[in-house]
Amino acid sequence: MKQKCFGIGVVVTLTSFIYGFSTNEWETTVKIIAISAVVPLLITGLLTGAFVSGDRNRANNHTEVKEDRELKSKWIKGFLLISAPNAVSMIILMITAMINS
Repeated sequence: MKQKCFGIGVVVTLTSFIYGFSTNEWETTVKIIAISAVVPLLITGLLTGAFVSGDRNRANNHTEVKEDRELKSKWIKGFLLISAPNAVSMIILMITAMINS
C-alpha cells in the first residue's frame, strides 16, 4: 500500500507539472498541488485526533479496538505518503517564486 499511495502523490504532482508546462498556467498548477498536499494532511489530522482536546483523544484511544487502531494507522500513513510529493513540490515552487521575484 505504501508504494501505491506514494505513487498516487507522484502522479498527481507530475500531472500538475505537465499541465503547467503545456498551458503555462502556473497559478492553476500551484493550486492543484496545494490542494493535493493540504487535503490529505487535513484528513490525517482528523484521523489522528489532532483537532480534539487531549481528554477526548485519550478517551477515544482507550475505547478503540487494536485492529481498528492498526487500520487507522495504515490509512494515516497512506494519506501522508500521498501528500508528501505534493508538499515537497509546493515548497520547491515557493522557493523558486521567491528567487525569481
